[in-house]
Amino acid sequence: MKKKILLMFICSAALCIAACTSKEESSSSGDETVTEAEEAETETETEAEETVTEAEANEENNTEAEAEDTAEAGETTESITADEALSAIKNYCYTQNPDLESMEESDEYTISWDVEVTESQIVVLYRSYTGAETRYYIDPSTGETYSTELVPGIIDEEERTDESFNIKDYL
Repeated sequence: MKKKILLMFICSAALCIAACTSKEESSSSGDETVTEAEEAETETETEAEETVTEAEANEENNTEAEAEDTAEAGETTESITADEALSAIKNYCYTQNPDLESMEESDEYTISWDVEVTESQIVVLYRSYTGAETRYYIDPSTGETYSTELVPGIIDEEERTDESFNIKDYL
């Protein structure tokens, strides 16, 4: 019986020693892991800072190049006026429907155009001889344009169409 107790005591001591040794090794390797993680984090931060610096430099170069290209092309950055918007929308509509110009000049069809100007956009309303209303919403500074359509009795709410273009292409 004493031999069994002694054997159990030795096994328990061996297990305790083994357990304590592995905890010390894992905590010392854990310190190394933390140190390696801190180094990796520092390297990542340095790389991120370099990338941001490069991106800012590229952005400044692109902005300068765009300004030079605009100056070379003789383009102005002025906003589009209501008259220019109306003229450009008419040109766009004539391009999309070549018969529209002759229909507008004849007395058989009633076609109307209307322009509304707000601080942020210009809206050109084209009322077709069928009664359909198409509104073109124009950003005066960029020329980006999208349209909506309303057909009384068929489409009772104004719905955005898939037409989207830059009005400056039709000036």
